[in-house]
Amino acid sequence: MVRPGTRGVVLDLDDTLYLERDYVRSGFAAVAAHLASQWGVDASGVRDHLWQRFTKGERGNHFDDLVSRDPALRDRVHVPDLVEVYRKHVPDIRLIPGIEDLVGALRAAGLRTGVISDGALASQQAKVDALGIDRLVEGPVVLTDVWGRECWKPHPRAFLHMQESWALPPEELIYVGDNPRKDFDAPRDLGWACLRLRLPGQLHTAVDDRVLPDLTVTSVGALVEALMPGPRLR
Repeated sequence: MVRPGTRGVVLDLDDTLYLERDYVRSGFAAVAAHLASQWGVDASGVRDHLWQRFTKGERGNHFDDLVSRDPALRDRVHVPDLVEVYRKHVPDIRLIPGIEDLVGALRAAGLRTGVISDGALASQQAKVDALGIDRLVEGPVVLTDVWGRECWKPHPRAFLHMQESWALPPEELIYVGDNPRKDFDAPRDLGWACLRLRLPGQLHTAVDDRVLPDLTVTSVGALVEALMPGPRLR
């Protein structure tokens, strides 16, 4: 149910095109494999420890905790090196089922498609490469970290860049995201339509809306129905 006259659909990356928890799991596995090859630690034990912390809701300091609790690692392993391994690993991730067909349908219907995403540049580029995002969408694919962390969402720079790249007015654009803490501030202020994809397994699925989207959907099927040309969002 996109607005009449909508000509462009811009998508978030993390937890919109794929589940971010899968990237976290993949990164933890890469760090565990690195530690096993360099220092002979039990890779499965490291991987399980990191994943258990994550599933309990722990966020951040995973590698500090890992190194500090193991005397064999404490004086030999530097946390920034583990962060680098995590960010630069080749992620084992997949598009959420139905997303590829959705984007193909949007393009076939004549809508332009692009991506705006935050996060450390190396990590985001690795995700883009692993998922084939450059082939999936028409583009551009805007990774906000190219301008520095101060331009991550909710900063409007990426959204203004997309408008200018496509030479489209804001009332002809819609942004699809998952994180109500930052995804919708800038597009809402600029006059874009906003759509929230709220799925089980997303990191922010339980977070209440701070900036109300025009519509919230809870399945990819409902997202297809919402984005294909039709009546105004309600």
